[in-house]
Amino acid sequence: MSTTPRQTVGPQVDHTFQQRLASRTPTRFRHGLVGHPLLTLDAIAQLGTELPAESISAEVGVKPLAAGSAAGVAVPVEDIAEQIRQIAATSSWFTLLHIHQVDRYQRLVDEILDGLAATSGLSESGLRRRMGFVFASSPKAVTAAHFDIEHSFCMQLEGTRMLGFGKFADTEQRERHVKGYWSGDFGRFDTLPEVTAEYEIGPGDGCYIPPYTPHWITNYDNTSLSLTVTFFNDDNEHESLVQAFNTRVQKLGIDPPAYGVAPRRDRAKVAFMKVYGGAKRRLGLQSGEPVGSH
Repeated sequence: MSTTPRQTVGPQVDHTFQQRLASRTPTRFRHGLVGHPLLTLDAIAQLGTELPAESISAEVGVKPLAAGSAAGVAVPVEDIAEQIRQIAATSSWFTLLHIHQVDRYQRLVDEILDGLAATSGLSESGLRRRMGFVFASSPKAVTAAHFDIEHSFCMQLEGTRMLGFGKFADTEQRERHVKGYWSGDFGRFDTLPEVTAEYEIGPGDGCYIPPYTPHWITNYDNTSLSLTVTFFNDDNEHESLVQAFNTRVQKLGIDPPAYGVAPRRDRAKVAFMKVYGGAKRRLGLQSGEPVGSH
């Protein structure tokens, strides 16, 4: 059977990608989204006006690669459409969060991930909690070192950037950072992790960013536009539910085993958190679980 990728607007991968996903291995790919009518500068500027204020994040563009809590130095949002259109002339880094709140972008996210499932052989129904994020940033802007808990597919639309990957020094450091994530630092690093790979990504390039993988991005001398789509499957959903459970009981003075140490307990924690989360949704409450950005 040929492994030549079928045509899709999103990540152009084949069935061999299943193993890359399972092993959480960063993977480069090509995509067909450059010039898409929903992803031009003007379209993105218009999208910014349609999203609620809490779905707009604006930060200073130029900052250290490992900025820790300083990674979020805010830029006032006064006219989001004009600020995005003028991104080349400012030191700014804009994130449009949860673009799937707008119907036409929900359809785009689904088209991309359904295409990914078709070309890779993954199950469409297994790609859950689908989300989309658009990023517009000025020349030399930095996405500071952090990790996310989703399976993420970063797709470059305009400009060229350097995407760096790192690793945790050991299990203890990883657990410390995971605990910090669920306590509110959202995976940011105060010092740059050991570099494991660097990829130059330009228009039409993309990269799979696995869950819990340290990464950072630096723009070259031009404006950058990019789209990231994310999802959860059993693998990272169960891990995140166990971590959310552990964080809650740690506040009670209990020190539970980390994810993967006691599989039977992990399954019980996952079952509890699914019931707990379902009950909160029925009561109209928020889950309280953080969602990263890329």
